[in-house]
Amino acid sequence: MTPASATDFGERPGAAPTGDADPTRTAGPRPRRRGPRSAASWSRRRIGLNLLAVVAAIVVWHVAALAKDNPLVFPTPIDSARALVELLQDADSRSELLITLWRVVVGFALGSTLGIATASLLGSSRVAADALEPVVHFLRSITPVAWIVPATIWFGVGDASMRFIVIYATVFPVILNTLTGMAQAARNKTRMARVFGAGRFRTYRSVVIPSAVPYVLTGMRLSLGYSFMSVIGAEMVAGSDGIGYLIYESRLFYDTPTMFAGILLVGAAGLAFDRVFVLVTARIFRRFYCGQVAR
Repeated sequence: MTPASATDFGERPGAAPTGDADPTRTAGPRPRRRGPRSAASWSRRRIGLNLLAVVAAIVVWHVAALAKDNPLVFPTPIDSARALVELLQDADSRSELLITLWRVVVGFALGSTLGIATASLLGSSRVAADALEPVVHFLRSITPVAWIVPATIWFGVGDASMRFIVIYATVFPVILNTLTGMAQAARNKTRMARVFGAGRFRTYRSVVIPSAVPYVLTGMRLSLGYSFMSVIGAEMVAGSDGIGYLIYESRLFYDTPTMFAGILLVGAAGLAFDRVFVLVTARIFRRFYCGQVAR
């Protein structure tokens, strides 16, 4: 007969044994906790690394432009920065940026809402999943660029067709990530909810959906980047305004510094939107992450 272990009696593994042993002594090393000072130093280190990477990228860009030695084809960072300042000082260029950002915001919001609703339907109904899942995978394999011309035929050249493209690019990452999160719901939690009398709808609302929240936010974050990529492509192909149209118009006049300035403006706007999204969602949905860190 083997001696009973601590876990056989419900004691916590690693707890101090009873008897003559010192109760103040714990087994194993204590985990190191990062205090406010170490967290601040890590934040400063991270910012320093980010700035170092940006400087390195600018140096590589400048060296490549000097090696090309053709400003009409490949402008230097200095020329692009001057063009960027001119864009920001021009009221018409600022309005073009606002038009693009508004299309992204509206399309992203509508696409995310539609994606969450569709995933909820597919995840809660086996019949709906069997019927619509092949359609979802078929449509998500088609690039949004392929729908630009049909969208302009259906909705005309303007905001409606641009928003349709953004919604199309946004909805599918949200659907797939939401379904993945719903599938990751712990079986023991759903069974416990059923044991305590929760019905199917309450179990779905209280257990399945909260477990899927981090996955939903990941899908939305991916879709935010796809929104910028799709709207710029749509504005370049079939638009009459926006940053994408400004980049394409600069190509016609061989104004490559303005072209690169528009590209930098889109990247900076996308980065700002991503940072705001991460900070806001990490604060609002902190309790759903269970110790995970949103970066």
